[in-house]
Amino acid sequence: MAGMCPERESESGAALILVLIFTVLLYALVAELQVTGRTARLTGENDALLARMRSHMEFSLGQVEEMLLDDLVAGLEGDAGGGGGEGAGGIPGMPGGGMPGEGGEEGAEEEEPEASAIADGSQDGWFQPTAYSDNDLTTYVWVEDENRKFNILSLVSPDQEFALESRERFVRLIDYMRDETQFDLTRSDGDLYASRITDWMQSLTRTEDLPRPQLKSDSDVDRTSLPLHLDELRILPDITDEIFFDKVLDGEIILGLESVLTVYTSLAFDPGDPEKQARLGREAPPNVEEPPVGGAEAGAAEGMAPEQQPIGQGIRININTASRPVLRSLFTPAEFPDEVVEAILRWRNEPMEEEDLTNSLPSDYYGDFDAGLDVKYRMITDLAELDEIPEFQNLADPSVREKFAELVSVKSDVFSVHMASLFKRNEENRSFVMRRMRSVVIRLDNSQDGYLHPLILLEERHGLRVMPVDFDEDELDQIRLFDEMDQFSQEERAWNPFFLDFYLPKDRRETLFNYQNR
Repeated sequence: MAGMCPERESESGAALILVLIFTVLLYALVAELQVTGRTARLTGENDALLARMRSHMEFSLGQVEEMLLDDLVAGLEGDAGGGGGEGAGGIPGMPGGGMPGEGGEEGAEEEEPEASAIADGSQDGWFQPTAYSDNDLTTYVWVEDENRKFNILSLVSPDQEFALESRERFVRLIDYMRDETQFDLTRSDGDLYASRITDWMQSLTRTEDLPRPQLKSDSDVDRTSLPLHLDELRILPDITDEIFFDKVLDGEIILGLESVLTVYTSLAFDPGDPEKQARLGREAPPNVEEPPVGGAEAGAAEGMAPEQQPIGQGIRININTASRPVLRSLFTPAEFPDEVVEAILRWRNEPMEEEDLTNSLPSDYYGDFDAGLDVKYRMITDLAELDEIPEFQNLADPSVREKFAELVSVKSDVFSVHMASLFKRNEENRSFVMRRMRSVVIRLDNSQDGYLHPLILLEERHGLRVMPVDFDEDELDQIRLFDEMDQFSQEERAWNPFFLDFYLPKDRRETLFNYQNR
């Protein structure tokens, strides 16, 4: 102190202040580096997790595709003389279309029946949602056949009478879709949606802001523009996500438009450039059925192009999988009472006896699916089996029974493969990461082993989808259901986002899980 310069006495403590300032700056820099590093690490981990999810969903998709093909092959082996299914169907006058019974020239019945699967429904291995696990990652898969839905392309059919009938069915479908719920829709809502969708497909309300893709089938006269994806409906202001996607409220599934509408079941392969096909010596495009003998050949002889035949089931609705609103929408209540729809649903939900399963279908027809339950439910393998249902047999108008047989089928050939990959962070608190994707495929029968053709491949999905049920199960029925399952199957079902159980409140889930231990 004695040697300190008198002029610097006022600067004492400056070094300490500088040290404090540098310490604060250093702390801020270190904290920023730590936060940045942690964020980068978490982002990298999330990206890696999402990549793992996609990779596992691709693997699961391959497994499901094999299951669908195995199901077709098993049906081919068990089908004698073409099975009990009906022929193809589509939109009258449109490529890949033609309702059953229309455009049938003389001699068409003389063709040999094409081999096809017995039927598609609840007894198939793909029907129930299942899980594929990979350590801490589980991908849940639900295969939904698009043939259970109403095809909106029928609203703009060139057959005006059929288009008008389809509009009436569409209006009834919207009216019944959320019946007796707080989100109930009315016939006026259905009529509004029908007008909006029809005008949009006929290009009456399209603008330059909503361009449509250029298609080879475009005509200077017909301005109809068919949607290539059902999500295109969400462009319309009246169709919001609230009406498009499913909901779950108070343990009840509330269906959305995505559950009852489709655009994928009226299909035809592009035959390509006619001049190029002629140079290659091809008379018909591959994988397309030859036209029946008769009127088509006569037209070809006169220089007219043969009429293209339907592919697959077309817009026919699979009676084994169609939901209650779809079945109710086919006719008015006076023509087809609700009691008949209820009887059909009850019939296909009756358990089958073991001897019936053994005698009716091939032993390997059901795949290797095991949901913890051994119960198999009845399935209509031939439309003639409808006569076993007294309510259907006693319909007052026989023409309604005939028309019903023309509108429905027992088979499916277009499938949406819904996948939800789930990473459980904390099982006790139900903390998880989920990624949803979907593929749409058509299963084609070439009378040998069949093959799948992708229509939509692994697209991201963000809306809620839940497997619909024919009857709302009360809590006692759910307890009995869980009582028949082992503990592993219970846990898998509770974590499966395609089952209603995944969305139940915590107290109700605990009631179901604790029942076996009481």
